[in-house]
Amino acid sequence: MEKKDNLAVKYQNELNLIPLKNFNAKEMDLFFSLCAKMKNRGLDTIRFSFEELKELSDYKITSISSFIGDLERLYKNMLNLSYREESENKIKYFVLFNGFEIDKDQQYVEVSVNPNLERIINGLTTEFSRFELSAFTAIRSTYTKTLFRLLMQFHKTGIYIVKIDKFKKLLDIPKSYRMSNIDQTILKPSLKELQHYFNDLELTKIKAKKGNKIERLEFTFSGVKNNKPSITLHDWVNGE
Repeated sequence: MEKKDNLAVKYQNELNLIPLKNFNAKEMDLFFSLCAKMKNRGLDTIRFSFEELKELSDYKITSISSFIGDLERLYKNMLNLSYREESENKIKYFVLFNGFEIDKDQQYVEVSVNPNLERIINGLTTEFSRFELSAFTAIRSTYTKTLFRLLMQFHKTGIYIVKIDKFKKLLDIPKSYRMSNIDQTILKPSLKELQHYFNDLELTKIKAKKGNKIERLEFTFSGVKNNKPSITLHDWVNGE
């Protein structure tokens, strides 16, 4: 049984390669709260009470109408989470979730996974990311949240190297941002906050062989800290 204050999110690393475009911080919290309970549940349709989902995602707004509006916006963004597969003769696109029902009277939401992509959410191999949901929801910036889950994917090696163009895509950084904008608006604030989660976290900017442009970013850390912030959670994971 999973401890109620140590609810983990487990998902295929492929999900880290899908940019969460247009997701705000609140929607990211709701999305990964859904993933937390849906892991290893096969193709089951999972029902979440409003109370449960609000507690899992550390949702503070008390208005039910506001919560329903946020759930609707969340699913519209979830519909944009397409996954691409290419073989020698075919290219296929799938959406991750194919069912999302909100019951306003009974105050619950039901979610189902696309059967073609259940492996991504349900972790059918050992290659998955794992982190505490309470730590994730404590981070307020969308950029920092995404960098947090990318670094956690490499928690065993303590090194994450990424080309700057790919980094921009994964974090959904505006195309108009120059490196100075990325540094001041994203990297510096994120590294400052993530010091609370990773030991000896450092960033090295690697320039291209020709020219003066930054080609790659190299993040290194010596381990993951144990003193992650936590929130008290009812044992929703094993409850129906």
